[in-house]
Amino acid sequence: MQYFIKICGVTNFKDIEELCKMNIDSIGFNRDKNSPRFVSLDFLKSAGKYFNNKISPVIVFVNESSEEVKKAASFFKNPILQFHGDESKNFCSSFNLPYIKAISMQDDDYLSKIDEFKDAFAILLDSGGKKIRGGTGKTFDWKLIPKELKNNFIIAGGLNSNNIASLISDYHPFGIDVASGVELEPGKKNIIELKKFLQKVYEK
Repeated sequence: MQYFIKICGVTNFKDIEELCKMNIDSIGFNRDKNSPRFVSLDFLKSAGKYFNNKISPVIVFVNESSEEVKKAASFFKNPILQFHGDESKNFCSSFNLPYIKAISMQDDDYLSKIDEFKDAFAILLDSGGKKIRGGTGKTFDWKLIPKELKNNFIIAGGLNSNNIASLISDYHPFGIDVASGVELEPGKKNIIELKKFLQKVYEK
């Protein structure tokens, strides 16, 4: 089975070059100023030249203005937007681009929030909360993953080469999103560990 594979929290061009050689679907860039993986608009402008039609850039926003979202997206040919804040469905849909909506599994009303974003390309289920939206390095209880809903679910939060096989075998998500689990430090990928992680995914 093919899974949508997203490597997130990339902050340097060397990692982009390495990732573009791999069998993945997307590379994520974080625009949350509270994140240690934050990247500037100038970085995104330069990053655009590394991409081909095979891999999509995913730009992660947390409650940014419409103008800032449009500016960041303008540097890429086939961007996917990811909204990790309190954005409404109307806001997320207003850019006429595929988008991912992140839902915190810490929220009691996560099911109703998932239902609200039916037009999303995918729903990202994560362990982050209001203060730290993502990149926590912690998993959530995977038993909470809704089996009765038909959304494309991307699972994030604490994934690594030690647990990814279990997630795939037991829950068969549409996609997986990894950041801290394949890093040397925030924003710098451990390419050896990443290849090990991907091999576990390909084997499933």
